[in-house]
Amino acid sequence: MICARSRGTESLAQTQPSGHSVRLMQVSRLQAENVSLVATIDRSEYVDVQYCVIDGELQLIPAAITEVAAWDPNGSGPHSVTAAIAFCESVVARGGILLGAFDGERTVGLAIIHPAFEQLLAWLAFLHVSRPYRRTGAAQALWNVAADIAVTNGAESIYVSATPTGSAVGFYLRQGCRLAHPVHPDLFAAEPEDIHLVRSLR
Repeated sequence: MICARSRGTESLAQTQPSGHSVRLMQVSRLQAENVSLVATIDRSEYVDVQYCVIDGELQLIPAAITEVAAWDPNGSGPHSVTAAIAFCESVVARGGILLGAFDGERTVGLAIIHPAFEQLLAWLAFLHVSRPYRRTGAAQALWNVAADIAVTNGAESIYVSATPTGSAVGFYLRQGCRLAHPVHPDLFAAEPEDIHLVRSLR
């Protein structure tokens, strides 16, 4: 099914794929001030495996941390709501486009695509879906709309710095992403423990 929701300057529609417990999701382009919705996303997750890069190849290993906590609602550390909002604000201020996935009135996921990060290169700077809404098509819907925006703006590839969890990297691999060779120096310096991926949009 297809549905569109107007919450910003542009309304975007997305068809949901078949799968388990798939809901009708509405994906919209949001305004810059809506980055505060990051506080509503439950990023917590149980992790059993994670990816690492060994000799230039992706390898699955047991997870170093099995329980990823929700963002800290009060502090200002790297895994706090404050830090997440500040990061999103900085990317949007530099040309990133904020997207939201909604189940009715509930925010279930957010993404930021910078469609002109560099010449011909888009950057998916942020994609998080709340724990109760994973495997419902929300991440796929956000990815599809982000990739469409990148293509429309002339990008030929999209770069992702992914949390190394099995679920996150597995999702991007299913979208056709592969290890970035070489990695982007600035993005790698900012997130050296992430798995750096790229996908051709041509």
